[in-house]
Parts: sequence; structure tokens; C-alpha cells
Amino acid sequence: MKKTFMFLSIAAVCMAYEAKVQPFEKYKIKAAVSGIVVKSEKTLEAKNITDKIIVKIDDRQNKIDLNNLKLQYEILKKEIENQQQIVKRKKNVYEKYKNLKTKSQMEKDLKFYDYMNALNQLLNLKSQLDNTSANIDKIKDIINKKNIKANGYVYKIYVNKNDYVAPGVLVAEVDDVSKQKLTVYVPIEDIGSIKNKHVYINGKKSNFKIYKIWNIPDTQYITSYKVELVGNGLKFGKIVKVEFK
Repeated sequence: MKKTFMFLSIAAVCMAYEAKVQPFEKYKIKAAVSGIVVKSEKTLEAKNITDKIIVKIDDRQNKIDLNNLKLQYEILKKEIENQQQIVKRKKNVYEKYKNLKTKSQMEKDLKFYDYMNALNQLLNLKSQLDNTSANIDKIKDIINKKNIKANGYVYKIYVNKNDYVAPGVLVAEVDDVSKQKLTVYVPIEDIGSIKNKHVYINGKKSNFKIYKIWNIPDTQYITSYKVELVGNGLKFGKIVKVEFK
């Protein structure tokens, strides 16, 4: 009986692991466009936020350009409406001319070319309208990218007011603290036995579940598979004992 008890104790020890409580994900936010930083909300560091601007890049000229394009868009719409009426009238004139025996072929051709010219102008205006619409969308996208927002726990904001940033520059690090993550390294031969077991933290049954199992040996722990567990209720940064029972 003593030998059996010792064997079970050793097995239980082998299935216990230490892990550090970490945020579910860590995000690195980088600038997508270039410009001068006009606002850096350093006061939001170490706070959990929802859809708030943490860094703003100067977008004054972009907004001016956007307003000009919107005006141009409305003007083009009016011009298209007018040109459509012109095309309609010229088409009606040509339709009348083409079957009249009293009109020469030259007169008919002139009316046809007049109609075609008006139609081409209409098509050109419509093309300008499409291009203007596309440019409006582009500028809106640039303005949106210059107002950098974050969701989660703001760990660090790296830029300051009046800094110049280029695309790809690291702006901030943000953690997703809506869930917690534990990472353990389980011997390959034990992986199959943990999949249907409950996760115990510091000896107590927890709400943590297996989130991912890497089926390739870890580069550091070459005889083990990396296993990520996800749940809630622990303190970030704390080292805990993880068991599968």
C-alpha cells in the first residue's frame, strides 16, 4: 500500500505546473500614417478604456481637403443632373432628325455627333464623381488613422506631443484584460491525459479552460508541448500552481 501511495503522489506532482497570470493578449499599436502628434493622452496609461483616442496626429489639412471634396461632389451631382437633361433633349432631337427625309445625311450626322458629345460629357462627369467619392473615402480613412483609438488596458504610450511619427512607428502597447491567460509546458506523453480534465489553480477547481495546445515541441522545453489556459478571477502577475485533475 505504501508503494502505491508513493506512486500516486509522484504522478500528482508530475501533473502540477507553475504559471504566471498574464493578459489574454498584448497589442502593439503602430502608426499607419505620418504626421505631427498634436495630442498624446498619457493620463490614460494604466487605465482600462473603451474606444478612446490615445494619440492624435495633425489632421487639419486633411479636414480642409475633405470639405473641399464634399463641395466638389455636390457641384458635380448638380452638373450631372443638368447634363442628363441636355443629353435627353439632344437625343430626342437626333431621334427626330434621323428618320426625316427632308434632312440631309450631314445634318443628321451633326445631330448625332452633338448627342454623342453631350453623352460623353455626362460620362466624364460621372467618372469625376466616382473619383471624388473615392478620394473622400481615402481622406476619411486617413483622418480615422490619425485619431488612434484603443480598447483595453493602456500599458504604455510611447509618443509625445510634437513628435513626428512615420508609418510603422510604435505608438502604444495595450493589453486585453477581459480574460486571463496561463501558459504551461506539458510533457508530450501527458498531453492526451489533460484534455478532458478540470484545471485546478492553487489546489482549487477553477474556471480556466484549455485554449490552445501546440502540437510541436517547444524550442526551449524540447520534450514538452506549450499549452495556453484561459479564464478569470486571478491577479495579474501572480505565480500560481496549475494542476489537471
